[in-house]
Amino acid sequence: SRRSLSLPGRQQLTIMHLYRIQFAIAAILLILPVSSAFLGGLLRRTTPIAVLFSTKVEHIEIDVHNLQAELNTEDLNLCHGVLHATGIRELKDLINLTEEHITDMGLDSFDRRNILRLKDKLKKSSIISNNAQRELSTQRDGAFDRKVLSRFEVEEKHDFCMQTICSDNEVYKGVLFNVEQCRQLNRMSEHYAYSQIGVINSGWSDQLYTLTAQHMACKDVPGMVPSTRILMRQLIQELYSLYPQIVQGTIVFENDGEPHLVKYNGKAKGTVAHTDNSEYKYITVNAMLSAQDEYTGGGTYITNLGETIRLQQGEMLIHLGDLEHAGAEIRSGVRRIFIAFLACEWKEEALNKPIVENARDYEG
Repeated sequence: SRRSLSLPGRQQLTIMHLYRIQFAIAAILLILPVSSAFLGGLLRRTTPIAVLFSTKVEHIEIDVHNLQAELNTEDLNLCHGVLHATGIRELKDLINLTEEHITDMGLDSFDRRNILRLKDKLKKSSIISNNAQRELSTQRDGAFDRKVLSRFEVEEKHDFCMQTICSDNEVYKGVLFNVEQCRQLNRMSEHYAYSQIGVINSGWSDQLYTLTAQHMACKDVPGMVPSTRILMRQLIQELYSLYPQIVQGTIVFENDGEPHLVKYNGKAKGTVAHTDNSEYKYITVNAMLSAQDEYTGGGTYITNLGETIRLQQGEMLIHLGDLEHAGAEIRSGVRRIFIAFLACEWKEEALNKPIVENARDYEG
């Protein structure tokens, strides 16, 4: 009887072994990705738990085409700003420049001859002829035009589309300019900068602020302050709603160099963590003038939030000047910003300080 039971018993054992082997294989297949994530987290000094349960997917940006390098090889390096603001993104785009564009940019005879030479060269290229035409413009007015009001008409109010990023730290985001207004401001600043080549401390300069490489006071750019005056006046009124602790009628620009423009061209180190005014509670407005496909990297890292805020073209970030923040590294492309440092008087006397002597209302 024992012998008669031995075969079925062995079959049962064999089946049990097969189940155990299958279970072991399944366990290994399940553990492998988890252990890999765990080890990967350790190697990146990331908390393993965060690696296991994180659903965040990193967006890998492709570097923007290096127009500056191309222009350097053709002795057009000083034209980069004005060409880029016109809409040129690659050397081959020069074929789309018209005589009117070239004249309106105010190019000198040397740069003009070089561009015309390159246009002729590009026209003979069969590769270029198949490319889609890029939209170019040198227009430096019109984007801020408003209806002329009669005596009893009320000025149209701009919708800043304000959003609260962090109420505890009083950080907000909104829309200051539309896309065409951003483009016009860029064309205005670059046209002026090109006209000032060779003039000491004029155009793009490194003399105003220590943390940024290239900056320019808006008052120096012909027509920029009048163009933006109504929007800035309405924004200041909006700030009283965001910060009700401010005494009405006391917000002014921190100094006579405000507002100003900042420009990064090519790879640029991020700024260290800093405050715009560590002694006093002033207000910083930071508006993005570049489209996101014009640069890679960048953004404002706010220490208290532990995150980097990236703006779309025309959007603005608003925060108090004593809030610690840093500029993220820019890896490629051109990034232009409109910045305003605003002084004010607070209802709570302990927060006050004398307004800087040369602060002014936004009348240009």
